[in-house]
Amino acid sequence: MTTHLWVGLLTGLMALQGAEVPVNAGAPGVAGPLQGVGPPEDAGPLQGVGPVDEPHTAETVTGKMRRRLDGVQSLAARYTVTTYAAVLESRSETEGQLYLQRDRNRLRLEEASQIIVSDGETLWTYVPGNRQVIVSPAGEEGAESGPGRTDRPGRPGRPDDFIFNYSNRYLYELEGREPVDDMPCSRLRLTAVEPADGLPELRIWVDEEDWLTRKVMYTDDMGSETTLRFMDYRLNEKLAPGLFEMTAPDGVEWVDLR
Repeated sequence: MTTHLWVGLLTGLMALQGAEVPVNAGAPGVAGPLQGVGPPEDAGPLQGVGPVDEPHTAETVTGKMRRRLDGVQSLAARYTVTTYAAVLESRSETEGQLYLQRDRNRLRLEEASQIIVSDGETLWTYVPGNRQVIVSPAGEEGAESGPGRTDRPGRPGRPDDFIFNYSNRYLYELEGREPVDDMPCSRLRLTAVEPADGLPELRIWVDEEDWLTRKVMYTDDMGSETTLRFMDYRLNEKLAPGLFEMTAPDGVEWVDLR
């Protein structure tokens, strides 16, 4: 795990909130309840997404995504990551929980194989299988992360990257509408401006009611297909401060790389 991933998350937030998203000119337009989440401070209905008869294009979809995220101060969600390894003809699935507190630059990501926590200054990565906690700076100036970055072999992007980190590195094309878990979604194809810069292509499914990412699918250069699904989004709810403090069982080795 490199030390600059958290800066990439913040970069992606700013890109969605302030940057114009490029649109293809040829386009037709861990299991269980989330813990440590309190009642919402102000989680009212989405405002300002445009009239219902607004043309349905890639530009309007990404614009509504940006406007939705403008109002997100905290986020909690469940997710699954399913990977089909074509070479081995095997399928694996990981479940996790994600917590973000934007105003304090905090993150917690829980999976059976790892727990990642950041308080905005320090990043802790606990791998139970290794009985180690790796401690590193939360970010380095000028660093960038996002979908397809190659600093994490076997996992080109954390789940939070696929919610927030869409920037001017991709062209967007609206392919059509397709439901995800019975929710109406717009399906977008993203093509990298620079194919060598991460994933050359991926698809995202955006919920047409709350304008959040519900599904992501991509194929790596070995032909393996990965699908992420996001469920049970909870926005602008109070997150327990303890979520962003790393704790580990006795006897675990702490490796400080700062």
